[in-house]
Amino acid sequence: MPEYGCWLDLPSPQVAEIMAHVGFDFIVVDLEHGPASVETAQLQMMAIGARARPIVRVPEGTEGWVKRVLDAGAGGVMVPKVESAAQAADIVSWAFYAPKGQRGEARGIVRASSWGRNFEAYKTKWNADGFIWIQIESVAGLENIEEIAAVEGVTQLFFGSADYSADAGVSTDSEETLAAASKVAAVAKAHGLHAGSVLFPQGTPQSLAKLGFTHISVASDVSALRDVLDGSLRDAKG
Repeated sequence: MPEYGCWLDLPSPQVAEIMAHVGFDFIVVDLEHGPASVETAQLQMMAIGARARPIVRVPEGTEGWVKRVLDAGAGGVMVPKVESAAQAADIVSWAFYAPKGQRGEARGIVRASSWGRNFEAYKTKWNADGFIWIQIESVAGLENIEEIAAVEGVTQLFFGSADYSADAGVSTDSEETLAAASKVAAVAKAHGLHAGSVLFPQGTPQSLAKLGFTHISVASDVSALRDVLDGSLRDAKG
């Protein structure tokens, strides 16, 4: 049974809390395309609480971004447009503590460790089952997916259908996009990893689950608000 989640782009803790009460398994706090700061993202994660796993998508795969969102209490980090095993290895190194990685031990000053009250417990748990979501959303990323999946510490391959399609010069409803999604799911399964995706024309919740995707984002705050308001005005006008 897949886990179902949603995308959070509006920089609002209140919206985050509303979404958390819906019952989603995970919520992606999007700092790549959303305008929120790390400070706002931390408030959103506080609002989400334990009702869903908060995954933060960083704008880019750098040590500073990975470290800051994890210290803020993210339940996992998603990194966009990873195209090589070397990139994936760097991300893993920045995300985990020694001996698994080289993440700095800000023991008493970060939310992730309950402000220093249980750092050793957090460190042990995170190093054992931390979530590192690697986005495959380019032709180069798909070409190197086997090597990326083989990097120890990567836990999920997440297919970015829109960016992949744009990079490949095809539409999101093309057979090429569906084939790319299928490859992501197959490689993830072969390496014992999770596979994630947003919806796209041929990627419905049912078809993605059938392909083997384990984490499927089925909604977003912006689209939900837009569609409901559009529908309300349309219904009112008859």
